[in-house]
Amino acid sequence: MSVSYALRIALAALLCTCALQAKAAITCTLAATSVDLNYTNGAAAANASGTITVNCTRLATDANSTTYWVSIDYGSRTGLSRRIFRHGGSTTNANRLDVNIYKNATTTDWINTGTGRVNGTLTFGAALSASTVLTYNFRVVAGQTGNTAGIYDETFITSLQLTTAGAVVATTTFTPTVSIIAQCFVGQVASGNAAPGAISPSTLTLNYTSFAPTAQIGTMNFTVDCTRGTSYSLALSPAAGTLLGLNYTLALSSAGATGDGRAQPYTVTGTIAAGQAGTCSTAACTATQTGVAVTVTY
Repeated sequence: MSVSYALRIALAALLCTCALQAKAAITCTLAATSVDLNYTNGAAAANASGTITVNCTRLATDANSTTYWVSIDYGSRTGLSRRIFRHGGSTTNANRLDVNIYKNATTTDWINTGTGRVNGTLTFGAALSASTVLTYNFRVVAGQTGNTAGIYDETFITSLQLTTAGAVVATTTFTPTVSIIAQCFVGQVASGNAAPGAISPSTLTLNYTSFAPTAQIGTMNFTVDCTRGTSYSLALSPAAGTLLGLNYTLALSSAGATGDGRAQPYTVTGTIAAGQAGTCSTAACTATQTGVAVTVTY
C-alpha cells in the first residue's frame, strides 16, 4: 500500500507542474518614437506624427488574440492642459507652449482615462508574436505669440493595459521637441497672420521752403517684432540723399533693442537743413526717393 500511495502522489505533482506551465500569460512591451519640429511665434499650427508600437508574445497554449488599451499621460509638469517648457526657462507664458496629442487622423485628445485611450484587438493567428503600430499626431497650437526663442520639450509616458481596467503591463516614454527659432520682422506680417499693434513703414513727407531759416523735419513711424529675448539692430540705407537740390538726412529713433514678442515702436526722422536754395523752377515742386531700406539684423 505504501508504495502504491507514494506513486500516486508523484504523478499528481507532475500533473500539477504541467498545468502551471500551460497557464503562462501573454507578455507585451511598448516602444515609442519622439518627434521634433519648428514653430514660429504667431504662426499657424505646427504638426508632426509619431508612433507607439505594441509588441506581444504568447505560448502556443495561450489565446491567439488579446485586447489592448494604450494611454498617454499629461506630462511631468503640465497638469491637465498639455504644455511643453523651454530648457532653462520658467513656467511663465513666455517659456511654455500649449500642445495637443491627438489620436491618429483625428482632433480627439489621446489621454490616459476611459475612452480617451486607444484600444483594439491584437491577433496572433498561428504565430507566437504579433505587433501593431499606433500613430499619434502632435500639434503646437496656432497663434501663440511672445515666446522666447529656444528648445521646448516634455516627456510623456504611454502605458499598456490588456483589459480596460486591468493592471499596467508595459510603459515607455517619448519626448516631443519644438524649436522656436529667433525671428524678427518689420511692420505687419502677411495677411492672415496679423501681428497685434504692428505698423508697416510708410511714406515720410518733408515740406521745405527755399532758404528756410530753420531745419525742416518730418517723421514716419513703424514697428519691429522680434522673438522674446532676441537682440537685434536696425539700420537705414541710404541714410542721406538729395532731392530737388535739397540735401536731407534720415535718422532712427533707436539702433535696436531686445525683442519681447510684441511690436516695438520706432520713428524715422527726416531733416532738411536750413538755408538751402533747392532747384525748383516753378512755384512748387515734388520729388520722391524710393528704395530706402530698413534692415533688421539679429
